[in-house]
Amino acid sequence: MAESIRVAVIGAGPGGLATLKTLLEASTPERPIQACLFEAEEDIGGTFQYRSYENAELVSSKQLTTFSDHRFPLSTPDHISLPQYVDYLKSYVDRFHLTPFIKLRCRVTSIAPLTKSADQRWKHQVKYVHDLEDGKETTFDCSHVAICTGLHVEPNIPVIPGIDNVKGEVFHSSKYKLRSQLTGKNVLILGCGETAMDIAYESIKADAAAVTMCFRTGFLSFPKALSRFKVFGKQFKGGLPIDGLITNLFETAYVHHSIATSRMRWFVSDFVIKRVLWFLTGTQAGMNQHVGALPYDRLGRAYVFLNKSSKAMPYLNRPYQEKHPLAFLGNGYVDPPEDANSKRWVDTCSFPERIDETGRVIFEKRPDRKDWRRMQSIQVRPDCIVYCTGYKQDFKWLDPSYPTASTATIRNIISPSDPSVAFIGFVRPGVGAIPPIAEQQAMWWTALMLGEMRIPADPPHYHLLSKSTSRIQYGVDHSAYMSTLARDFGGAPGLIELWKEHGVRVLLAYCFGASFVTFYRLVGPFRCKEAPEITKAELAETILRRGLLGNFFFGVMPMFFYGVINGIALLLGMVGLLPTEKSAML
Repeated sequence: MAESIRVAVIGAGPGGLATLKTLLEASTPERPIQACLFEAEEDIGGTFQYRSYENAELVSSKQLTTFSDHRFPLSTPDHISLPQYVDYLKSYVDRFHLTPFIKLRCRVTSIAPLTKSADQRWKHQVKYVHDLEDGKETTFDCSHVAICTGLHVEPNIPVIPGIDNVKGEVFHSSKYKLRSQLTGKNVLILGCGETAMDIAYESIKADAAAVTMCFRTGFLSFPKALSRFKVFGKQFKGGLPIDGLITNLFETAYVHHSIATSRMRWFVSDFVIKRVLWFLTGTQAGMNQHVGALPYDRLGRAYVFLNKSSKAMPYLNRPYQEKHPLAFLGNGYVDPPEDANSKRWVDTCSFPERIDETGRVIFEKRPDRKDWRRMQSIQVRPDCIVYCTGYKQDFKWLDPSYPTASTATIRNIISPSDPSVAFIGFVRPGVGAIPPIAEQQAMWWTALMLGEMRIPADPPHYHLLSKSTSRIQYGVDHSAYMSTLARDFGGAPGLIELWKEHGVRVLLAYCFGASFVTFYRLVGPFRCKEAPEITKAELAETILRRGLLGNFFFGVMPMFFYGVINGIALLLGMVGLLPTEKSAML
């Protein structure tokens, strides 16, 4: 008799919904899987529903963000609003009939080992309170637990001495909802991530009295879509999402382990991109980024989370903009037409050291920064402070004997001590999206649960490089991570296999395309009948849209270069000058 599987899924955001659907689809009469999803809120959507704000939209493209077999129509814009995405999640629930398996308004109070039970099949007990049942605590016994509560739930609020001296509102970005909250205010934004950039832009549009953005380490800005670049031709006028530009062949698939270990392909692409950026915009720090850049040795794909919310960049740049003789090639990113005549700007400075008795912000001393030097002649007394300082993970309802997301070291999903507990959606890609990663993680864990793969022992080469003091240690390269998980569970297609089963169009789309989760359902244990048609239509369209010149620069050249590099590494390995993958694992 097959081992009984009953899974508690915690959280009804994208990760929880994808996990629930993956488990239910993997269930068969011979190997049944029971699953129940618990959500504390009154509706699905997670962060996208309950920590969203006016005018917010996804910075990741619909092509990358949507799940493998449930897509938007081709006519839908590349980047959608958060309400549109929540509606998409609801349609996902409806299409795959997930509602009977979801318990809304059920707040989990504890998850603990089930040591004494009449039914020895279960090892975990989930206790939860249903809001509609007078606070009565109920239990759910299960064999596995998938924790899908996400990275963006518990606000991270750093301590700033003297914050009580502010005469006005102080709140975390999770409480920001409407542009009107900023109107007429002296706004101080703490942080420089995508939410901070959005709120800086909204502050300008709300006619805030003044806007200042503070940060310690800086950011790397790039627009979520390339457009208006005359040098690339007409194809770019409609915009080209940047998260779909990294090709698979030889950069993600068929990469020699020595090349992967060295991160060489990341550093080489950084070198090229920085020179192209200077050619187009006059700065190597980021797309028209004349202020706020990270330290130069931390700029690049190996280190950072790309900031794709670029609407505020014209206002940040304005006091520092430098003339560039080739700027006409990249027109549109310095000052979009609607902002070209604006005289407003956003000040930037170092993080507050303290706030004095008069409400004046005393900034940390950073004479190496030109914005700090400029701000020495400007006094900042905010009456609205917004903490855009991110979130932290809190698992207070987990028994202390359980692992947490930070100890889930095997592919960032499970802990070696207990593979029956999974953490889905707890990595952050440098350029990419968490929902498709969560779907890929759900497939990986389901395959492991069903005995269709072994726990991998080879060292990972997909983590972003971070300092030991960095708050965020869970960054990954989207493409490398997705490909690694797919190879583990048998979903990474071989080129000959693709050609024989699905034809040349699918093969070329896979080689030239990015790491779309649909690609990893063309073959293997989670093969999907819709995947070939999605690949031939929607995903091929993202490649054709680049045009001949775009595909030469973003496709042919990288594939040729990395193909040669990987080929040389393979030959060196064959003659013993480089370790083989097996010896590297040992």
